[in-house]
Amino acid sequence: KSVVCVSHAASVALVAALLNSSIRGFKFAPTGIYQLRRVADGPWELVHSGDTNEHVSENAATTYPWGFEERHFEETEGNDGGHYSGKAQGIGLDYFVTKS
Repeated sequence: KSVVCVSHAASVALVAALLNSSIRGFKFAPTGIYQLRRVADGPWELVHSGDTNEHVSENAATTYPWGFEERHFEETEGNDGGHYSGKAQGIGLDYFVTKS
């Protein structure tokens, strides 16, 4: 059975969750391919990282392996519980995710 994920952040989060690992350690290249294996009910294992894309002959200058950095985990406190916040590289986009 195969599962294909085509987004950066969601795919990195899924890989980290399946490997029971911190999301901080993963990057996802444009069209990168993560290969994981699970035998029977055993733990998931990383077979091949998706942090590179050797199979792509040419990338745009603004397209690069993406992952979370420490600044993406900065927390603020507030009446609504606070936010995780950061700034996306290269595109000038600030964002926040409300903590639940």
